[in-house]
Amino acid sequence: MSSQKPPTDPVENLSMDELRDEYPSGWRILVQNKSVGYILDALMDALPGSEFTKSELANKSGVSRQSVYSHLDLLLVLGVLEPVEDSSPERYRVNADNELLELLHQVNGVVNERLTD
Repeated sequence: MSSQKPPTDPVENLSMDELRDEYPSGWRILVQNKSVGYILDALMDALPGSEFTKSELANKSGVSRQSVYSHLDLLLVLGVLEPVEDSSPERYRVNADNELLELLHQVNGVVNERLTD
C-alpha cells in the first residue's frame, strides 16, 4: 500500500491577496477594475431613468468605449442598467429601483459626511 500524501489543495499555496483575487467578495468585484468604479459613479450622478448608448456612457464616465463593452454584462447582471427595448443604436436605462445604486448613494453619503467632520 502506498503512503503518499494526497495532493495539496492549490488554495493552501495562495497568499491572502491571491486568495482575494481568486475568490473576490462582491465589494472586490465592484472595485477591482477602475473603469467599473467610474461607470458606477457616473450612474449615481445620472437621473433615474436616464438613457445612454454605450458611447454616451463611456463619455459620461470618462472611460473608453471598450471598457463599457467589457463591463456591460456585469452592469446588466447587477441591475444598475437595463436595456431599452427596440432602441437603435442600443440604449440602456439607469434602473431607478436598483438596490445597489441606493446602497452606493448611502455609502457615498456616509463617507462624505465623515470626511467633512
